[in-house]
Amino acid sequence: MEFTAIDFETANEKRASACAIGITLVKNGEIAEQAYHLIRPPELYFNPINISIHGINRSDVYDKPTFSELWPSIKRYFENRLVIAHNASFDMSVLRSTLDYYSIPYPELSYGCTLIMSRKHWPDRRGYSLNVIADLLNIQFQHHHAMEDSLVCAQIALNILKSNQVNSINELPSILGFSYGSFFPGGYKPARQSTRACSRKVSSN
Repeated sequence: MEFTAIDFETANEKRASACAIGITLVKNGEIAEQAYHLIRPPELYFNPINISIHGINRSDVYDKPTFSELWPSIKRYFENRLVIAHNASFDMSVLRSTLDYYSIPYPELSYGCTLIMSRKHWPDRRGYSLNVIADLLNIQFQHHHAMEDSLVCAQIALNILKSNQVNSINELPSILGFSYGSFFPGGYKPARQSTRACSRKVSSN
């Protein structure tokens, strides 16, 4: 069993403004690697609301690599892998928008969402945010720190796998009733309802 859990933080309302990424790699059902990187976004404008959420500001990232500079060292966590995130529609839109901004080809990958998995696995909960599910599993962490969020995301997936007594994360969609999305050169397929591949829109920013 192998997958990558990720979490992005953004500087402002633009999805291409990634300012931090946390990565947790799972191999054979165990946490195998963790990585954390601050990222210099295309603009050094940090919305005060975003700062209040994650605590990162322009002074933390002005001398950090851009995503295009960082990508060669982290793309191995994405290429030909299953990538998961909690509320993956956000994180995958950040990834798409940032790849588009720098005209970086999309990697081949499948992706899943532990928010969707949690809703399917615990259908009677009132909330499914990352901190709520972490509390359910007695996991203590620093919410909105990208590294810790990616680790909790991985732990949620592992717990759901164990509870359903399956050895492969690829079995979960058929068991719980959801679908993975995918990236491929030129486009992507959402993880939610639609099964139609979407055409890629390159950012003009």
